[in-house]
Amino acid sequence: MNRRKFLESLGLAGAGATGAAMIGQFSQTEAEQSDTHEIYLPLVTNGAADHFSGLVVAASDATEIEKQGAHYVCTGSDDQNTINGAIQALSATGGLVKLTAGTFNCSGAVRVSRRISLLGVGRATVLKAIGTWTAFDGSGQGALIEPADDGTDKTLIGFLAIDGNRWDGGDTRGIYYNITRKDDFDEGPDASHYFTDVLIYRTKRHGFHIDGSNMRATKVTRMRVFNVGAEGETEAHGFYIQSPDGMYTQIETGSSSGHGIYVDGANNHFSNCKAWFADLNGWEIRSVRGVYSTCVAQDNAGHGFYISSGPNSLTSCHADSNSWQPDSPAATHDGFHIPWGSRIQLIGCSAYDKDEGGRGNWQRYGYFVGSAAEHTQIFGTVKDNASAATGGNGIASAANNIMVAG
Repeated sequence: MNRRKFLESLGLAGAGATGAAMIGQFSQTEAEQSDTHEIYLPLVTNGAADHFSGLVVAASDATEIEKQGAHYVCTGSDDQNTINGAIQALSATGGLVKLTAGTFNCSGAVRVSRRISLLGVGRATVLKAIGTWTAFDGSGQGALIEPADDGTDKTLIGFLAIDGNRWDGGDTRGIYYNITRKDDFDEGPDASHYFTDVLIYRTKRHGFHIDGSNMRATKVTRMRVFNVGAEGETEAHGFYIQSPDGMYTQIETGSSSGHGIYVDGANNHFSNCKAWFADLNGWEIRSVRGVYSTCVAQDNAGHGFYISSGPNSLTSCHADSNSWQPDSPAATHDGFHIPWGSRIQLIGCSAYDKDEGGRGNWQRYGYFVGSAAEHTQIFGTVKDNASAATGGNGIASAANNIMVAG
């Protein structure tokens, strides 16, 4: 039973996104509460002095009250055009576009302009892919959410879900930004895009993919990517980070057909992040000057952490029961795998196999250091790895400092 089938047996692989979040709270005086039963809606205009400034876009399946309070109402077909119309109405100055609860069926990308905040009401707001389209930069399949162009800066995406709908013909990425120009930036050299509280699932391509030398100062918090890539057909990474200088907190990805988190941009920082059930490595780290704190790789088919360049520092990270290949069990992959590279630190890390359900220990070595690795420092613990605590010709090299207990 492979990882996807295992998830299906638990009833998780096809699970949709449910739940909702409050979008605001408005109070009345005691006299008003006793004298009326009317529903008071927030004032929604573009006036700077108003309580709430922005435009509301209602889904075709939103409630009648939500539709009555909206500036735009979608039809349930080509809904990206309606959302983009609201964005364009604010494009001169930027502003807030709020999406109601409901499903927005998109046959093309939602294109977000500078200083636009695109917010839903939680997982009850769903952008769903219908078919496929080309990305804004012509790089391949598009995404449900993209920037207006390659010089867009300062957007905020939050509180919504993205359904790639790959089992019903959807062939897209979840979010894709590629910022290569800064000549239109109106303050500072960084694009500075923010992403928070977003669920991405069932995309045929990468879940969250960012690129471009000017896609700097990205902030990503509380994002979940689940079940991306058509197994055996497309190699899709949960997070594919090719741009530099970003910060990522509480992101996690499970059941991707590629790597869980692929880091190919320099100077990115990660805290409290997790990759699990990937068909390849949990973490693929091919960049330099990265900082990884309290991050986890669990039950991935390949290595937990594959680190091939430095300097990089990992502190208090766990490699938990990787090389998980139930179709053909084999202890061929490691908790932390360093084939080569220089100045890689693993401090206070732990590599172990928990033998869940008595399946056996499949994680080969806790720590593997190749002969081409130098100035590597490891201070960690191990338990119940299949072959040994450590492996590789670099373990005993005088150029490295290895201290592993267990």
